[in-house]
Amino acid sequence: MKNVSIRDVAAKAGVSIATVSHVINGTRNVNDQTRLYVEKAIEELHYVPDSTARSFKTGKRNLVAFVVPDISNAFFSTMIEEVEDVLAQEGYRLLVLNTREDPARELEGLNVLTSGLVDGLIIASAMTDCQQLTNAIPKGFPVVLIDRYLPGAPYDAVYVSSYSAMRMGVDYLIRKGHQKIGFLTGIHSISTTSDRRKGYQDAMATANLSTEHLIRAGTSSTKLQAENLDALLDLGCTALAISNNVLTIEARILLGKRGLSVPRDIELLGFLDSDHAQYGLQKVSLISQPTAELGRTAGKLLLSRMHTPEALLQNIILQATFMPMEQNKLIF
Repeated sequence: MKNVSIRDVAAKAGVSIATVSHVINGTRNVNDQTRLYVEKAIEELHYVPDSTARSFKTGKRNLVAFVVPDISNAFFSTMIEEVEDVLAQEGYRLLVLNTREDPARELEGLNVLTSGLVDGLIIASAMTDCQQLTNAIPKGFPVVLIDRYLPGAPYDAVYVSSYSAMRMGVDYLIRKGHQKIGFLTGIHSISTTSDRRKGYQDAMATANLSTEHLIRAGTSSTKLQAENLDALLDLGCTALAISNNVLTIEARILLGKRGLSVPRDIELLGFLDSDHAQYGLQKVSLISQPTAELGRTAGKLLLSRMHTPEALLQNIILQATFMPMEQNKLIF
């Protein structure tokens, strides 16, 4: 069967090749009647535009990359789904780069992605210095930072603040009579960790409770160091505040292996980052993040930036919410 060309479509519709191109690419307004002729010809001839040729002419690939530190985490996989849905509405496809919390891996990936492979980037960066990021990304390249804050970065950004929710959660534990409340976290340098740690510290300070030796940070956001949990148990902690969803689940499992029941023997304040089933979050007070909204907002921000490169930068902060154990209806 002969391949149908744009010339064939133009001939059938009775218009010029340029008019067909404008209808397909949206590069110029075409009156409704002419557009209908072209669209009907495309449908009847089963014409499929050559996206490679189109991207060569326009400089656009209709591809966007999402740079994430841990694709296995339900928090990031939920955001990927939401971003993909938003971009698809305007004909963009999504690539995902999994950095595994490795800044060197992230830099290497950014060098490839910004060399003409994609039209824009959404980044949950593993870096702590915005200069590293800006050095790796061409000036004017459309970028949205998501989840993690990088001071001074010249990009649109959307984050979630968990400070207030964490403070409310720790206040709740204190009102229930807990005085020795440990704080378990992963990588201490990540902005989300700092935000949550401050909420914990301020709640404890307001109640005149010490946090000395009670803050334990690991080297990964997805692997709980058992020695950190054991150290807090040895110090006599009767409750734990835990800084993300994966560590919350891992802590619950480790406590079970040590013969401790939640909440009978120890209470937990953890994170709910996704609607996906996550075993181990029952009978736990939770800080719920608006993860889906975070992903949707990032997708819309990037589309807006690609459409209007000269627009003022936007910095959007969403708020997490606290859900006490009594309101936790999870049955996973």
